[in-house]
Amino acid sequence: MTYPLLFPRGECSWNTGMEHVEEKRTAKRTRVTQLQYYAYRLSQRNGFSILHNSGKLFQQYIVDAYVKTEGSHLHFLRQNQEDLRIELYWGLLDALECRAHNENICTGNTILIILPSSFQGSPCHMQQNYQDAIAMVRKFGKPDLFLTFTCNPSWSEILNTMEGVQRPEDRPDIIVRVFNMKLKELLEDICKHGIFGTVLAYIYVIEF
Repeated sequence: MTYPLLFPRGECSWNTGMEHVEEKRTAKRTRVTQLQYYAYRLSQRNGFSILHNSGKLFQQYIVDAYVKTEGSHLHFLRQNQEDLRIELYWGLLDALECRAHNENICTGNTILIILPSSFQGSPCHMQQNYQDAIAMVRKFGKPDLFLTFTCNPSWSEILNTMEGVQRPEDRPDIIVRVFNMKLKELLEDICKHGIFGTVLAYIYVIEF
């Protein structure tokens, strides 16, 4: 019996599809989020798309879309600190001010902005993932397997979708979708089909 912990590595994937079924709609919506808008723009459709055939400009468009979406998310968190129960962290601010006073250090105007664990990459998010991993090791024991799964831009599924003079680096949307599908197949083979034996616990991280 094995206790594998899996850590595949490769391109980061995001959901770029939108599903809208009239019968499933619970309330009338007149707006879409910024993330949903860019997901709609990045979706591949029939016919020629000047956006997907813009080469490096398409890459720049994706980077700008990511930065704007992430910036909008950060702005929302900054403006809604009360809803995030930031009052629980005022003790931390008091401790910092007390230490600065005792050591005669000028801290200036201190503004406490807390990023919740739901924001990927925040200190709370990293700490939560670390504690989850340590709890699994404590319960199931040390890991037996450490796997690395890297995206290959020369996969036939990626090359077959290229049009004209396109190269894999010109279509990061295709690369992350193919990687995401292959990652799901890998996890299914390991967890459901048990190609390495019985899986009691696993953890994986996606890097890009």
